[in-house]
Amino acid sequence: MNKKKQTGQQKSDADLKRRGAKIGDQLRRIYEDVAQEEVPDEFLKLLEQADKKRSSGPADSE
Repeated sequence: MNKKKQTGQQKSDADLKRRGAKIGDQLRRIYEDVAQEEVPDEFLKLLEQADKKRSSGPADSE
């Protein structure tokens, strides 16, 4: 009876690993797609404004 549980557990572990690998592959593909997208100009302007505010603010503002 113990062998059946181990065999079932081994199949379950293998299934989990296979599913995890498949999910990981899909997430990597999605990440690569998003990473290759261009950053909108409006967002870049907002980042520049934030950088200017940070650099022009008081030195001990942290």
